[in-house]
Amino acid sequence: MPNDDARPPEATPVPPAKPRLHVLVVDPDPALAGLTRTALDGFALDGAPVTVLTAATAAEAREALYRNPGTAAVLLEPVLDPAADGVPEGLGLIDHIRKDLGNSRARILVCTAHPERAPEEVVVEGHDVSDYRLKDGLTARTLRTAVVPRLRAFLNLQTQAAGRKALARMLVATTGLLEMRTPDVLFPNILPRVVGLLGIGRHALLCIQGDTLPRDRRIRVRASTGRFAKWKDVDVAELGEPNVAAALERLSPSSETIVEPGYCALRLRAHGGIIGMIYVEGHNNEGTAREWQLLELFRNKCSIAFENALLFEELNTAQKATVLAMGSLAEYKDNAAAGHLQRIERLVGDIARELRVHGRFADELDEELVEKVGLAALLHDVGMLSVSDETLGIPGELANNDMAAIQRHTLIGHRILSEAALPLRGRSLLSIAAEIARYHHERYDGSGYMEGLRGGAIPVSARIMAVADVFDALITDRQYRKAWGVEHAITWIAERAGKDFDPLVVEAFLTVIRRIQTEEPDWFPKPEGGNQGMLVAAIGRKLRALFGNRAEPIN
Repeated sequence: MPNDDARPPEATPVPPAKPRLHVLVVDPDPALAGLTRTALDGFALDGAPVTVLTAATAAEAREALYRNPGTAAVLLEPVLDPAADGVPEGLGLIDHIRKDLGNSRARILVCTAHPERAPEEVVVEGHDVSDYRLKDGLTARTLRTAVVPRLRAFLNLQTQAAGRKALARMLVATTGLLEMRTPDVLFPNILPRVVGLLGIGRHALLCIQGDTLPRDRRIRVRASTGRFAKWKDVDVAELGEPNVAAALERLSPSSETIVEPGYCALRLRAHGGIIGMIYVEGHNNEGTAREWQLLELFRNKCSIAFENALLFEELNTAQKATVLAMGSLAEYKDNAAAGHLQRIERLVGDIARELRVHGRFADELDEELVEKVGLAALLHDVGMLSVSDETLGIPGELANNDMAAIQRHTLIGHRILSEAALPLRGRSLLSIAAEIARYHHERYDGSGYMEGLRGGAIPVSARIMAVADVFDALITDRQYRKAWGVEHAITWIAERAGKDFDPLVVEAFLTVIRRIQTEEPDWFPKPEGGNQGMLVAAIGRKLRALFGNRAEPIN
């Protein structure tokens, strides 16, 4: 921020009164307390007024320290009971402050009238004290000279501790931000971090402006917490919160951070005309220059993460659109069952997630595969483009050479996709798609094609695809038959576990499909009458060839 005091440009708060500095005098003789009051009467250090507290005994001192944990200085007569033998009680109080209370900041000044009972070398060398003075000859002036530097040292220690805490909060707040690659993950995670950064209020919103077409100035809520938690994907104008709307409207490139007594607002870096905004209610403006700098640093890091998330979302959207277009090419020769690709993506992705939740196939089914496999599944039949219209258009059963041409679509699809994946590093979406294209017609008992693989030799992505693909084929109308009922199809899939399909994949499929039936009963396709296209006929022949000799043929 450009201001010298590191506050945001529009932050012009009235500085609040600083908390009092407490000086505790522990002495059965009231003379030391009176002298201290005289020395510090009307004194304030850096705007913080000083208050003198008193205690005549160690017990009273403990109670005073309990009530005032931020006590800045203690003036202590170690010999609280001159008649008592042994170690002076006041020395035990020093140890109580440092060890039991864990208070290393309070400055302790020993002022004694009994140096024979509490010698200077014993007190200074054996205990954590800041000064040792004899009462004899002590004046208000010399006492003030002794106390003021100790109060200043206490404030410095407080500032250092606050800086360490603020730095720790900053590390917590910014850790992992750049790894949150999607808006749906990043946005809800930003709010608790900014709320915790400076201890500001828990009622917060993250909003977006300009993310809808045509671009306009509407501000839309994308994440919320506290009393705003029920609001999401609504316009700020609909909240009935004019103060919130006015605060967000104030944000601009020249006022990226606004701090007022009732709120704090941050503007995140714009990308492609999209602006991110954070609003936190209940903020007070007691922050130091260092805290404002940390807030601005946090805003900058959030801006980078925000921009990255938008770019990642844009890239994912473009990638998905491309994959959908490529997948649709395999069905362009016919008006295929509506929503086939979308259902395949959903089923394959949900089955993979269900398997991972239960730790199935952990060596193969990692987070990256789960993230990509649903979209990759859309390309499973891209190799069908290599099959001629003549072959697809042949009525009835195919000759061996024509069936072989159709079966080779798995190898051709694999070759197309694996070659496209060569320039990409790691396990890319295209490499997963190539794997699915090649092996999704293999069967668990080894009766599939092209290689006759069985069991775990078939990649788990293809085993998942096999279940999803056959189920969707069963519940949609085909040229050679009407769609099966959903329950009929579920039962048939379950019966083929261990034969056509991996039993663990079927188990996950059943969990997923029952969940969809309960939560989204309208998700399943409605029968619309038979389609008559070439590709559908070819799919029908493939299914009959695969299942025609089984206990209950599909046709």
